[in-house]
Amino acid sequence: MREFRTLKKYFWKYRWAFIGGFFALLFVDGFQLIIPRIIRNIIDGLTFGTIEQSGLLRYAIIILLFSLGIGVTRFLWRFLIMGASRKIEFDLRNHFYRVLLTQSVGYFNRTKVGDIMALATNDLEAVRMMTGMAVVGAFDAFFMLIASVVMLVLLNWKLTLYVLIPMPFLVYIITVFGKRLHDRFKEVQSSFAALTDNAQETYSGIRVIKAYAQEDAEFQHFQAKNADYRDKNMWLVRVWGMFDPLIGLVIGFSFGLVILIGGDRVILGSMSMGDFVAFNSYLGLAVWPMIAVGWISNLYQRGKASMGRLNEVFKLEPEIKEAENPVVLEDIKGDIEFKNLTFEYNDGAGSGTVLENLSMKIPSGKTVAIVGRTGSGKSSLLRLIPRLFDVPEGTLFIDGHDIRDLAIEPLRKQIGVVPQDSFLFSESIIDNIKFGQPDATDDEAIECAKIAQIHENILEFPEQYKTISGERGITLSGGQKQRVALARALLIKPKILILDDAFSAVDTETEEKILAGLRNYMKNRTCILISHRISTVKNADHIFVIEDGRLVEEGNHKELLELNGIYADIDRRQQLEKMLEFEN
Repeated sequence: MREFRTLKKYFWKYRWAFIGGFFALLFVDGFQLIIPRIIRNIIDGLTFGTIEQSGLLRYAIIILLFSLGIGVTRFLWRFLIMGASRKIEFDLRNHFYRVLLTQSVGYFNRTKVGDIMALATNDLEAVRMMTGMAVVGAFDAFFMLIASVVMLVLLNWKLTLYVLIPMPFLVYIITVFGKRLHDRFKEVQSSFAALTDNAQETYSGIRVIKAYAQEDAEFQHFQAKNADYRDKNMWLVRVWGMFDPLIGLVIGFSFGLVILIGGDRVILGSMSMGDFVAFNSYLGLAVWPMIAVGWISNLYQRGKASMGRLNEVFKLEPEIKEAENPVVLEDIKGDIEFKNLTFEYNDGAGSGTVLENLSMKIPSGKTVAIVGRTGSGKSSLLRLIPRLFDVPEGTLFIDGHDIRDLAIEPLRKQIGVVPQDSFLFSESIIDNIKFGQPDATDDEAIECAKIAQIHENILEFPEQYKTISGERGITLSGGQKQRVALARALLIKPKILILDDAFSAVDTETEEKILAGLRNYMKNRTCILISHRISTVKNADHIFVIEDGRLVEEGNHKELLELNGIYADIDRRQQLEKMLEFEN
């Protein structure tokens, strides 16, 4: 039962709804238990001629009133308990989403989107059914079974003993099949997660799939995942398909004994026809709990498996945690210093050491650039400044404070990051620009768009700034997405602006205009550039050259050319490429 410890607080939170629902359910069951006794009196009265028309009318009215009571109270318990289960699902989904938002980037590097989506859909649905219908069914089945057996005993205790003969078989069936249902459902959920992940990757990468004409190959891959999901479900159906008939067999055996033995007693006159009919009615009421056992067991095992999977997420602790009494920097100056930094990703990717014994200073208010060959560790270095990943203590300082001692949210709110692969939400362009500063005016957003040299392009769209960018910004070109992302970063008025190869999809002429606008906008702010183009970084106040995670050169453009090292080699190669392009 440890899987359900998480649910205790939710059951307590909505305890009055459950209590009210259970009381309403007791009334439903009570009314149902009284009706067979009334029918017994009617049948015996008709059999022995002791009932009159007025008596029949009275009994009919009573049954009608009880039926009305059953209808009203049945609505109440469904409204209260089903409503509570929906609210528990709502709270669990919020908790699930909140936990995910607190996780570091490394968690999402390790976890497939399909797994997360399966948890957010199928698993939460299974838990809702368990907290709603399974709880109701268990309570109702327990009460109704006890009450029905009591009524059966009161009518004819000897005949009741025959009814209970098959019960041990029922317990055995539930025990054996319950575990199998739990194991099979876990496999189904895992298969569904894999299927969802495959579909998500296909939809996200549809342009690549079409570019390489891999539609058939991807379909075959999806078909295999889908077949696995079907097969796992069929295994579950086989178990469930055997479960119900076996329970039905036990119930049928009980009814057979009642018909055989009870009918014989009616013939011999030791049991009245009214008692026989009432006995069968109560046995019918006892049948529901017997049938419900299988249904409840199925819901319970599904909910248990899903709750176990959800608990794996709920018990996650954020990898990046604030200090107990963090330093809150409301107004960052922008001084950045790395001291003997050695860093490697702890995401299970096995990437090894990315940065090694690296020391460098970035003064506030300056524009610096970081240059290096692909895979040298440039982007990894910049991901550490907003503390997307943790660094060893005493290796990274912001304004003289160890980054591990700083409050995370105030730090990140003052850092603007524009990555090479810019992500846009499926919202309007103006909403994407105002994402980090939703209270900003449209004029402020447009001013930032002008600096990012995207304003004129936006005006060409049919709905201009109200144009929906599409999922991941699919309606915009790569360069347009990068410039919208730049405008978004500028709007928060960052004290530190990080441009991680943010102009890779922008032509050089537009890039020069953007850099010119940034020089005015970023006065007295720290700006860090990463670019493969020397033309992008040559006007920076200071340039750092990274090679294999180590700082190998630094200086301004002129000084680095005079060193005739890696930077000069990159510059010569790019100059040669320009000459070849010009000749062609």
